[in-house]
Amino acid sequence: MRQSTRLPALLPAYFVVLLFEVSAGAGFLEAQVRYRTTVPENFRRAASASDVVLARVPEGVEMSGGRVAGDWTEVTLEGWVWSASVRTEIQSDHDLRVTPQDGENLRVEPNGEVVARLSRGTLLDEVDRQGNWINVRRIGWMWSRSLEPVERASTGAAQPPPAPPVAADSNARLDRAVTAQQTSLYAVPDGDERAVLREDASVRVLARSGEWVRVQTEGWMKETDLRPAAGGVLQGVTGAEVRASPAEFEGRLLQWTVQYLAIQEADELRSEIPAGQRYMLARGPLPEAGFVYVTIPPAQLAAVERLAPLAQLVIIGRVRTARSRFLGNPIIELVDMAIRQQ
Repeated sequence: MRQSTRLPALLPAYFVVLLFEVSAGAGFLEAQVRYRTTVPENFRRAASASDVVLARVPEGVEMSGGRVAGDWTEVTLEGWVWSASVRTEIQSDHDLRVTPQDGENLRVEPNGEVVARLSRGTLLDEVDRQGNWINVRRIGWMWSRSLEPVERASTGAAQPPPAPPVAADSNARLDRAVTAQQTSLYAVPDGDERAVLREDASVRVLARSGEWVRVQTEGWMKETDLRPAAGGVLQGVTGAEVRASPAEFEGRLLQWTVQYLAIQEADELRSEIPAGQRYMLARGPLPEAGFVYVTIPPAQLAAVERLAPLAQLVIIGRVRTARSRFLGNPIIELVDMAIRQQ
């Protein structure tokens, strides 16, 4: 394995550490700006909303920042990862690759607090090792509006960051809380139990009424365990079923997963779409190999134009035509869409 630059032992690896660049001509160290996430945000490989998501970073995580490109800021994530969840990478400039299907946690210290959820395939640079844990680092990009600056370190020799406060927290807020014990989550006060939250689960307080608070929390679950909240949205319908039963499906809302290919303009072969209207050419619904035309409302056009080719999308669309006249492909009017990160 390639040798990696190791930090001095005096620097705690559990914080996202300040990095310094040496100016060879001037012979001094210049501290980079530090940032804190103000909302949960994606950590991407490049400064683009359609580029690969390397990790998901929760609110309140601090990290060093570098260049700014438009609405994007280059930042550095650092922490500890379980060694069994990475493998040595030999075909890249990085040392390690995250291997679990559902990704892995990045922690402030071995078995410590989670500071990010690394995506499968994310490449990392090794800094240090302790037993079954590896200290890793990665430079990436985050949406600037999701970051706030932390006080800038003074110019000079690198100093260890201060220890986390044990007294009053100057960032304390009434809308941030953690559960004091395992507790039930109810639909309404004294209503039906919806879920059980473990002790120390993070929540955001949205409203207060008497002894009750309305809260919001975050977590992960299998998409197959969800159904659309809106009534009338059909799931599990294949493209073949739509083409075979136009009367049953035309005008209905469907939720499909498709693969975006390109934006095109309607021509005489797509006579059911007004001439010149732009639409999305997509493959699907996945895993089917057919094609589907997705007409794009003006309000959604900018978001579709930012998509990378071959991106997987989950869409809700209304069936305008079950089977186009010449090519037999369904024509769907886009209602909503979300990118499925791979």
